[in-house]
Amino acid sequence: MDELIEAAILFWLPLAFIPFGVWISQIKSKTATSKLGYLIGFVGIVLVLLSPWTVPQSPSSAIGHLLGFIAGPTILVIFGLFKIAYSGNVPVGRLNSSEKNVGIVLFSSGIIWLSLMHWWTITPIMSSGEVNRYWLIFLPNFLISLSSLALAGGLAMLTFGDSRTNESRYLFAMSGVSFIFLICAMNIDSDNLTALEFREYVWLSIADIIGIVIGSVLSIISFASVIFVYEKSLPKPRSIDPPKSDELLRVAQVIEDNIGGDKR
Repeated sequence: MDELIEAAILFWLPLAFIPFGVWISQIKSKTATSKLGYLIGFVGIVLVLLSPWTVPQSPSSAIGHLLGFIAGPTILVIFGLFKIAYSGNVPVGRLNSSEKNVGIVLFSSGIIWLSLMHWWTITPIMSSGEVNRYWLIFLPNFLISLSSLALAGGLAMLTFGDSRTNESRYLFAMSGVSFIFLICAMNIDSDNLTALEFREYVWLSIADIIGIVIGSVLSIISFASVIFVYEKSLPKPRSIDPPKSDELLRVAQVIEDNIGGDKR
């Protein structure tokens, strides 16, 4: 079979199964259809993760290779943030206060796992012997985003939250840990990557994030401008005539008939 066809059948089609399965699973009116959606999504994820073995010659298999490596630590970090953020004084979805300690353990485990992947021998390396290029893109973007997100969350808790000082301190600490991780990776060589090479990817990641932020702001401004111009072009609504005396009497009669109670 042609390599391009193999990649399309064994990687890109399963990758398309994932959002398709999620979409089907949201059909709550039919339980069987919803379960089928979950099954389709799960099969898609498994086939994507198996792509380094099913289509090893395809460059696209590097995505599945990376997902298999980063799934564990990423889930730990995200769940850790969630448990800390929702274990405090929140009006909806509040967790038990003991969940905060669980969140700290999960976050710390995820960060340690990622640090071992960067500096130790469990770095995502392809069968060709090269470091997975998507890992070099993922790690700096993840650390920068994590540090910024935790910092913004801590500031938001102090500004808008009620009695959230304790949780904000933990988020500030997480932001600091992520930032220190990033700085160390930029200055300490790993077994498979020099600090100079990592710094290049960090600057590229910063440029990507700045571009995304600027693009998002411009898109919001463009959307708001279109709505503003459209609403300005609309004619002013015509004022209606005040109610007449017979209409007021009719309304008063309807109110009297529906209020009930003893008549005097």
